[in-house]
Amino acid sequence: MRPAFRTGIAAIVVLLALASCENVFTTSPLSFLQRDAANLSPEQQIQFANDALASGDEDTMAEAYNVLKDSDDPETQILASELALGAAGLQSAVTAALGDISGGGDTGTVLEETLAGFTAEDFALMSEAAALLDAADGTVTPTPEQYAFAAIGLMAVAVEENGGSTTGLDAVGPGDPGYEETQQAEAFLEAAAAALQADGESTDLLDNLLGVIQAP
Repeated sequence: MRPAFRTGIAAIVVLLALASCENVFTTSPLSFLQRDAANLSPEQQIQFANDALASGDEDTMAEAYNVLKDSDDPETQILASELALGAAGLQSAVTAALGDISGGGDTGTVLEETLAGFTAEDFALMSEAAALLDAADGTVTPTPEQYAFAAIGLMAVAVEENGGSTTGLDAVGPGDPGYEETQQAEAFLEAAAAALQADGESTDLLDNLLGVIQAP
């Protein structure tokens, strides 16, 4: 892997690694997560949500998401967005795909293989995650990783609406299946790229993703 590319994905890899620690219940003092989140105070619910996100347990993230999803607080909306993507299994799926993408595999093909097998509920969570991130954006600035994951979630929805294929996503127009999702995904990816560029980081991975949905 080229050094520039490795630098560009380093932060995302770290986030994904943290999100995939599914054995944390047996190795960490997270008995707090076994409580009914609906009965917790608002402060405890945020703690529950952060612990759930760190655990990588999809069921617990879904429970925490359901508690926070109607919040109008921007910080909480971003947290809920991450929980929704985690509950949908997107983070673990992308973790498995990073090696193929960074190894020079065709990004569109890798995405099709990675995004196969998600359920209608998963796709709904991805859409809701993007809406929450968009609602918070402007008041709180999401991180490049948060933008990128939300964008990939939207791309997953667009692929599903396009019959499971990335072919033609760069040519969809108003009214076509996946158009709104690809437009928002493009905006998120460009925002992530701008943030990385400002920090002197590579945007190779994001450029590969943008190439799937941007018109040539």
